[in-house]
Amino acid sequence: MTDTTPHSATRAAAIPAPQTAPDAAAPQSAAQTAPQTALSTHGPVPFAPPQSWRARLAMLVIPPVVVFILLLVAYAMVRAQLEPHRQFLMPSGQALWENALSRPEVLRDLFDRALITLGLAMAGLAVSIPVGILLAVVMFRAVILERALFPNIVALQSIPTLAIIPLIQTALGFGTLPKILIVAKFTLFAIPITLLLGLRSTDRDTINLFKLQGAPWRTILIKACFPSAAPALFAGLRIAASLAVLSAIVSELFFLAGRGGLGQMIINSKIDFKYEEMYAALIVATLMSVSVYVAFTWLGHRLFSEWHESGGKET
Repeated sequence: MTDTTPHSATRAAAIPAPQTAPDAAAPQSAAQTAPQTALSTHGPVPFAPPQSWRARLAMLVIPPVVVFILLLVAYAMVRAQLEPHRQFLMPSGQALWENALSRPEVLRDLFDRALITLGLAMAGLAVSIPVGILLAVVMFRAVILERALFPNIVALQSIPTLAIIPLIQTALGFGTLPKILIVAKFTLFAIPITLLLGLRSTDRDTINLFKLQGAPWRTILIKACFPSAAPALFAGLRIAASLAVLSAIVSELFFLAGRGGLGQMIINSKIDFKYEEMYAALIVATLMSVSVYVAFTWLGHRLFSEWHESGGKET
């Protein structure tokens, strides 16, 4: 028989009710939202972007200035180790200023020769950039062409410039064209390699979407692959730009016909024991190389800051 007494009803009421589903799910929901809160408040690694313009300026200026000071200290320490009669090989800052940087005729010569070297560098880039882009597109189009071209590009880059100078002199003489070709050789390698990597990194779903719409390969290349590969291309352009001025100076060391640029000034100053002018030319060449690199970097940031991480836009 079923117990229907008041005592049984009281005992049933005293038994705690089982925990409901929402109460059991509450801790789990809290556990799920906790990582999201932590991720949303976590800053970039390793440093959060500076907020004020003063902090951004400090982050931009202080690191290279510190490295420059360390280089000056290292230069002074090496110069101090030289014997007194050999210290002219590494002139002091005062001698560099008095015998080179403060003399108007030297500054005019530096400016004129810097323009010549910069012209060679830009002419070499004008050759290597379209050729590099064309090679990357050809290798991206057909695997068999990549297998045919890629080893030769690597071989061209690995051949010492000194080994092919006699061939270039025999074939092209001592004019401006051999210098431009040497610059193009130095700056070519990074462009097709980085662009090919960017083209291959295009999202496959995007390419399939174009194919479903019946788009031809040229349309897919221009509207899907090139925008995706543009940041990789500019990475290669920055590498090539940093080598352009250096390779222009190297070309002037081997082809001394006519009025040369900074490379010829370096050679002539060394022969005439004008080491202050030689170091002044080295400083100008370094500033030019850094300026060309910064110009390509700024251009890439301007083009990609709104839609790609490589643009460096702070969020």
